[in-house]
Amino acid sequence: MKKFLSVVITILVLASVGCKQQKSEVVPPLMQTSADSMSYVVGLNLGRNLMDLDSLLNIKVVCEGIRDAYMSQPKLNDEQARAAYLKYMNYDIYERTKEFETQFLADLRKQDRKFVATTSGLTYKVHTLGDMKKTIRTNRDTILMCYRVLDLAGNVVDTTYYKQDTLRVGVGTMQRGVIEASKLIGEGGHMEAWLPSTLAFGSAGCDSLNVKPNTMLYYELWLIDVEKR
Repeated sequence: MKKFLSVVITILVLASVGCKQQKSEVVPPLMQTSADSMSYVVGLNLGRNLMDLDSLLNIKVVCEGIRDAYMSQPKLNDEQARAAYLKYMNYDIYERTKEFETQFLADLRKQDRKFVATTSGLTYKVHTLGDMKKTIRTNRDTILMCYRVLDLAGNVVDTTYYKQDTLRVGVGTMQRGVIEASKLIGEGGHMEAWLPSTLAFGSAGCDSLNVKPNTMLYYELWLIDVEKR
C-alpha cells in the first residue's frame, strides 16, 4: 500500500510540474456535483463524436432518445430502430449528399462569379484556357498533367507536387468529372474544378486514397500535353 501511495504521489507531483511548465491552470467546471461535471464531459464528447458522425442529426431528438433509454420507455422497438437506421444510412444518404453539394456549389458560385456549372453539376473556373486546337477529343487520347486533389476540409487527397512529377494517363481511366473538366481546356490550360461525389469516386469511395463514399472533391489541373489516339 505504501509503495502504491508513493507512486500516486509521484504522478501527482509530475502532473503538477507539467501544468506549471505549460503555464495553464485546470479550472473545475461550474457544476454542483462531481457527477454533474462528469455527465457534462460525457455530453461534450458525445456531441463531438456525433458531429463527426453526421452534423445533420437533430440534437433535440438525440437527447430525447437518451432520456427515453434512461426511462426504459423507447418510442421505437429494436426492429423499428434497425429499419430507421438502415433507411437513413443506405437510402436517404444520397438525397442528403445531393442537397448539401448543390447548396455548397451554389454558394460558391455566388461568392466567386468566375465559377460556372455544367448540367452534370461540375463546377469549375478556368485560369488559363490553353490551346483549344489541342483538346481531348475521345477517351482513347492520353494526357500529361499535373494536379492536386483536396477534400472539403482542405486535406490533400492526392497530388503530383510531392512526387515532383507529372502523370501520363489514358483519358478513359480517369473519374468522370476529371474527364469532363479536362475537355474544357486545351493543352497548356489551367483550371479549378469541384466534382460532386457522383462525378468523383461515387458511393464506392477510394480506399487507396482514403476517400470515403459520397465525397465531393476539389481538383486543380494543369493540362500539359494532349496526345491523340
